[in-house]
Amino acid sequence: MKDFSNVVHIGELIAVSNVFQLNTYQMVTLLEDGLMEVFENKEAFLEKYGDKESYGELDWCELNNGKIFTKPKI
Repeated sequence: MKDFSNVVHIGELIAVSNVFQLNTYQMVTLLEDGLMEVFENKEAFLEKYGDKESYGELDWCELNNGKIFTKPKI
């Protein structure tokens, strides 16, 4: 289990869960299993995935604070 509590706020979990149409338990499980990633800013996201028009099998959500959440498409 990864400790993501210092990186992710409960309000962010709730907001992103609505976008991804998941409940908060599913979100926490994806984070714990390493299937969901959290990037502190867009630069970190682009460093890993590059600047593309489409990211194929990846769903992502950018919050107004700059954090980006990613998960594989189901």
